[in-house]
Amino acid sequence: MEWEKVLRDAVQGNSIKELHLRKVPTLKTCDDWNKVTELGMVDHKTKYAYYKGGLVKYGDRLFFVSEERLEAVSNFRKWNFKTKIKITDIDK
Repeated sequence: MEWEKVLRDAVQGNSIKELHLRKVPTLKTCDDWNKVTELGMVDHKTKYAYYKGGLVKYGDRLFFVSEERLEAVSNFRKWNFKTKIKITDIDK
């Protein structure tokens, strides 16, 4: 898959392109939430979607985790998002 290669390095300098953000898959479940690495928080509204949650790495892949899922998993794992991800190239 070509998008997997592109998304692997999509977050550069605490920013991601809006086009790439739309292609990031959502992490709904995984075997071990403690193996998930936090990259940063996202709060961005597009024409058709509202991204409020965090970008994480699981293995070598990039995922989006919604705010509701972060709150649900927080009973089992402490989240430590230190940065806010900036969205670039909006409306291109």
